[in-house]
Amino acid sequence: MSEASLLDRAAGIAAGLNLARVPAASLRRAGHIIADTVGVSCAGARQAQMVALAGIERREGRVGEGPRHDATVFSGPPLRADPERAAFLNATAGSFVELDEGMRPTGHPGMQVVIPAVAVAEAEKAHGQSLLRAVIAGYEVTARLFTAYRLTYPTHPHGHFGAVGGAVAVAMILDRDPVEAARIAATSPILSVWDACFEGATARNTWMGSAAELAVRASRLAEAGFTGSPASLESSFGKLAGTLADRDALTAPLDYESLGITRNYFKLHSACALSHAAVDAVRQLPAIDPARIERVEVETVGNNMKLARQAEPNALSARFSLPYVVAAALLRRPLDADGFRFEPETARLAARVELRVAEDLEAKWPDASPARVTVLSAGGRSCTAQVDNPHGHYRDPLTEDEIERKFRELVGGGAAAQAWWGRMTNLFHVPDCSRLFRGVDDHAN
Repeated sequence: MSEASLLDRAAGIAAGLNLARVPAASLRRAGHIIADTVGVSCAGARQAQMVALAGIERREGRVGEGPRHDATVFSGPPLRADPERAAFLNATAGSFVELDEGMRPTGHPGMQVVIPAVAVAEAEKAHGQSLLRAVIAGYEVTARLFTAYRLTYPTHPHGHFGAVGGAVAVAMILDRDPVEAARIAATSPILSVWDACFEGATARNTWMGSAAELAVRASRLAEAGFTGSPASLESSFGKLAGTLADRDALTAPLDYESLGITRNYFKLHSACALSHAAVDAVRQLPAIDPARIERVEVETVGNNMKLARQAEPNALSARFSLPYVVAAALLRRPLDADGFRFEPETARLAARVELRVAEDLEAKWPDASPARVTVLSAGGRSCTAQVDNPHGHYRDPLTEDEIERKFRELVGGGAAAQAWWGRMTNLFHVPDCSRLFRGVDDHAN
């Protein structure tokens, strides 16, 4: 098999998914991923920049009532746009609050696969089963790509692999060639880097938006006769921005007992996932008077050390500073969607947080992403806690009640949230996805 055929094999294998063979628990998890992703997008849409952008888009006629404006934009109240624009706006919004699900070695398939698939399923009035199958398959493609390639720092995981999986999902809903759609998406790589996260440059939130937009556009380009390169992804991410580390991940037959969607994590803290084990470790410690804290030692794995930096004075940068996130947890600050306003008191405590790699923890990566937190207080007192995987990882999973509670909080509660949750977690019984986000009166459908 030539290297150029690896992308084709990965897309073709995933697109051959037989929904009838997917275990009931995995189908349920897929519904939870879809609902969680939509909820995170709704919360992001309330951020000031997204509110302003939605206003500009509405003024320019890109959203609102109009021909082919048949996909929901999760603003408040919801707006309408064509699927490509809705995918861009919703996935961009979903990046703002750092609560979107993900997987290891590192990446966030859901926001880049679910969002374009939902937009197209709405516009096409697809059956819920079609959406469910497409999301599981598209997620599988992205999961395989994240497993197969090791990105070279400072390459960030948003944008590229997600666009390929999203393109497969969209093509499946449209009953078009998923391999050609994957090729086209892979031929236009979105090369993102970590620096913007550390600086707090919120334009980085459009990486996912651009990936979701490309996922929809790929099938349109294919329909128009455009072609893609099966070798582009291997050149971009196997040679320039990373290395191919696990070829078998791209070519192995589907394992219905271990699909990509079964190995994800859900986030409870509105910060980079690399900080979550440390937050959970802090929460195992007894309450500590911050004034008595002399030093905080955080031991973790090498992959997390990219966050070993002090925050710039803005919320995005704070979410990508492990010292700042740990300090916020020690101060019992809220770590929810609206909890990361930069605060000088938190920054002062963060200056006393030291990070290092611990060999015993490093040996557990990537099956675990552990952190050990030790707080040293005045008088020589110290306390320590260690967490291998944060609550929400599939090895320490959230309950369905916890996922639903998070969803309701993100959407804003009420009867509409209940109706949306019921539909997205029971897609087998949704004959027309254009009704997914309709009013409560349509709950039965």
